[in-house]
Amino acid sequence: MEDNANYKNAVDILSTISILKESFSVTEIELFVKLTNFQRYKAKVKIICQSEPAISIICLITGEARVISNDYQLAILREGDIFGESMFSNECIRTANVIASTDVSAIIFTVEDYERLTRISPNIALKYKLFFEAIYKYHKRKDDKFFSVDSTKYLALIAHNEMKSSLVEFVKEHIKLITKFPLVATGTTGLLLHQATGVVLSRKVKSGPLGGDQAIGSMISTDNICGVLFFRDPLSSHPHHADIEALSRLCDVYQVPLATNPSTAKAILLYLDNTPLEGKHNFSLALTKYQENQSRIVHGGVTSSLKPLGDSDYPDIHSVKN
Repeated sequence: MEDNANYKNAVDILSTISILKESFSVTEIELFVKLTNFQRYKAKVKIICQSEPAISIICLITGEARVISNDYQLAILREGDIFGESMFSNECIRTANVIASTDVSAIIFTVEDYERLTRISPNIALKYKLFFEAIYKYHKRKDDKFFSVDSTKYLALIAHNEMKSSLVEFVKEHIKLITKFPLVATGTTGLLLHQATGVVLSRKVKSGPLGGDQAIGSMISTDNICGVLFFRDPLSSHPHHADIEALSRLCDVYQVPLATNPSTAKAILLYLDNTPLEGKHNFSLALTKYQENQSRIVHGGVTSSLKPLGDSDYPDIHSVKN
């Protein structure tokens, strides 16, 4: 590096607060930094562009940047953070955009720098290669999990304490029909059902008072519930009454069949058994009207004065020194 102050600062940061400190000695980090080039970026500049060839690893020395993919912010990068490890992947393609939130400075380690390192010290070069490959695989698994979509439609089984025995008997009576569906249940209800009937859940959420009803409601909103068998106790008060009402309301909003007693549960089971669930989306006129109204608000005068940031607001930077 041309600037000794920049070189010293980079070594100090990478050897004290970066992930390199756990696996590399100061001497190995010094060698790595000596091969890099120092670069500054203005705020809003795209440091890395998604889908472009991955030809460098970048270590942030000062400032802050955001990792964005498919309109989601995956991470906030600060000094000492390292990104661009896809350079050591089989694909060698950038998997996300990295945009400077503030003015930043960074060091750039390119493919050519790595080739120089292999000539200087093959063992250290291999050590860096294996390290960055492992980091890439870890981030890829985490990103794949983040963007994965569960398309399964579950049958939800819920019961208040005084109604759990009733639900257990209902499941025993209709075990062949119920086990045709992937099942999700709340807290102790799921445990009791497994112990008493042997049914195996595909998913389990917390007990109702601890947020289980809200969790089922969230699954309804993501189109992951085909029906709800909620055996409610009509003669007792419940501390989470608001959650119960919210779950019922979401069933109405998304047109999800809801049974609150054995008679209606049997009717819903028979309906679901005779209705193909794959690709099925229940039509709700109220929901359609609501979404249309929200769309008008978003595209109307409320946001007309706001100019969204487009690609032109983030000038591409291809000035990395080799």
